[in-house]
Amino acid sequence: MIEVKNLSHSYGKFKALDNVSFVVEKGDFIGLIGPNGAGKTTLMNTMVGILAADSGEVLVDGAGVEGFQADVRRKIGYMPSELATYEMFSPEELLKFLAAMYGIDDTTSANRMSNLFEKLEMTEWKKKSIKKLSTGMKKKTAFAAAILHQPDLLVLDEPFESVDPISQHKMKEILQTYLEQGGSVIMSSHVLDTVQNICNKFILMNKGEIIRQSSINTLDGSLEDEFFELVNSLNIAHEEEITEDEDEAED
Repeated sequence: MIEVKNLSHSYGKFKALDNVSFVVEKGDFIGLIGPNGAGKTTLMNTMVGILAADSGEVLVDGAGVEGFQADVRRKIGYMPSELATYEMFSPEELLKFLAAMYGIDDTTSANRMSNLFEKLEMTEWKKKSIKKLSTGMKKKTAFAAAILHQPDLLVLDEPFESVDPISQHKMKEILQTYLEQGGSVIMSSHVLDTVQNICNKFILMNKGEIIRQSSINTLDGSLEDEFFELVNSLNIAHEEEITEDEDEAED
């Protein structure tokens, strides 16, 4: 189980996360949604230990993700929105490097890599420089890198963006198998229909806060309707507060 407890993080005076708490249970597929600047990527980077929280903690089976504890990090797979750091590798080289880092034996890693490259239709591209790949191929490489070591939790930042429909379908099949085997996923996405169709839960963020977290099956209508109703109502309330403050200042 993964617990996010009272997590806060600021960039200077800007509060990107404000006392965020939730739990990811075994088998959960959580869609993380919200407007641009809501704090989704900051939350993900903090969950995987890339950013240090100002306060609060992230626990994986009771152990914190801060620092470089290999046994904890091994339980998390992270797919960033970009692979710029690894562009000097080919997909095959990157996955071999990660397999060695995670202590996966050569036979197991070779089988997993072959399986992923085949399912993601990347076999003919596996020796090409990542720098020269299309955006979609880079995304699929990042996806393969995140799931290669079969972690307990996958943290995916916009995994389907710029990926063709056939490859999206293949990725969803891989994720379904992963979930059936006991894995958990938290995925950011701006495509609300996708979240509603493949996730069992959603977390809606706005201005660094969670404004709703719920099961998909509790929705009366579409997730899109829910999203716009909640975000618009909060923004209107915020504008009214600003107007009141300005009126008081004038008085």
